[in-house]
Amino acid sequence: MRKAVVVIGCSYGDEGKGLATAFSAKRLGGKCLNIMINGGAQRGHTVDTPDGRRHVFHHFGSAAMTGALSCADEDFIVNPLIYAQERSELADSFGLSPALLVSDRCRVTTPWDMMLGQIIEQSRGRARHGSCGMGIHETQLRYRETNWALRFGALAETDEVTFDAYCRRIMEEYVPSRLDSMGIKPDEAWRSLLRNPGVMRHFREDMHGMLENVQRYGDWVRAAQPFDTLLFEAGQGLALDAENKQDFPHLTPSRTTSLISAKRISALPGRTDTEVLYVTRSYLTRHGAGPFPTECEKARINPDMTDRTNIPNPHQQSLRYGFFDAKAVLSRVENDLRATRAILPRAVSAIMVTHLNETKGKLAQRMPLSDFTSRFDRVYLSDCPWSAAPAAAE
Repeated sequence: MRKAVVVIGCSYGDEGKGLATAFSAKRLGGKCLNIMINGGAQRGHTVDTPDGRRHVFHHFGSAAMTGALSCADEDFIVNPLIYAQERSELADSFGLSPALLVSDRCRVTTPWDMMLGQIIEQSRGRARHGSCGMGIHETQLRYRETNWALRFGALAETDEVTFDAYCRRIMEEYVPSRLDSMGIKPDEAWRSLLRNPGVMRHFREDMHGMLENVQRYGDWVRAAQPFDTLLFEAGQGLALDAENKQDFPHLTPSRTTSLISAKRISALPGRTDTEVLYVTRSYLTRHGAGPFPTECEKARINPDMTDRTNIPNPHQQSLRYGFFDAKAVLSRVENDLRATRAILPRAVSAIMVTHLNETKGKLAQRMPLSDFTSRFDRVYLSDCPWSAAPAAAE
């Protein structure tokens, strides 16, 4: 019997989805396909190893250390630059050369998408949207509205002359047009970088290097059928879903729900036992600008806790903290699960609560942990960064 786990963040991301994915791979075993179902290289999913090492996954699935094959679904945005960097990091730090399966339908981020995103976000000043600086929104916009939008499979089939012409049109035609539409005149440093021919050369090298090391696929069903275990690893969290119009524009430009995963599972022949695993910290966090109703000073939760993954940066700035909001979390989960069960009626709900060591084993609000977890079919409790282990709710 094929098994599937769909890992979903309950709120604003940074909940522990890397931990949940790696834990699920070890728990289920078998030949495993780890599908990155949405977003792109802006994800930062951390996995700590028993010997004290750690890695923040961006372009590979978080189960890669267990031997799982990473898969970039057609809704995942690939980034050859970040792929090359992370592949080198995994080789240097862990001696790993993880395999990656990439859909021919994937969109491809270029260095100019990344630069555009950073320039535009900087121009907003205090009205920032909360960009991560990885060019995700700019990539989606270019593919949606322009002719400079070759998918991964098409780019893989181009010769060097055609590839360079494609990049040159983005650099010389699309970038100025996009900046003009925003009324932005970048400073000299940005203008020089945007037109630097070395950027195009490095992008070509990164793309060619990626093509030499990944496997491509065109048909999802054929790609997934050989695997006993499917791990769908979503990026971001339900509160940041692109359809959450209430908090627009402080959202991610992708779907963060379990619905796409459910559709992929339902397309497969035979039965797949499916668990939708929702992940949350025992308190809430948010990276970047946007509404955060329960926001508070970190000291009110635990003044001594530190987050080694989410360090301050010029794009998202410092990680924000807030009290746990069980009512809001459960509302998001229930809406998400209802839509998925319309496709997969037998899907089991599960919750993983992480970072409990930072809140003395409790939720950072008045609701008892056991009351919250009682709403789910399965419960996993975890101190972080230590490995999760199944446990009954208190």
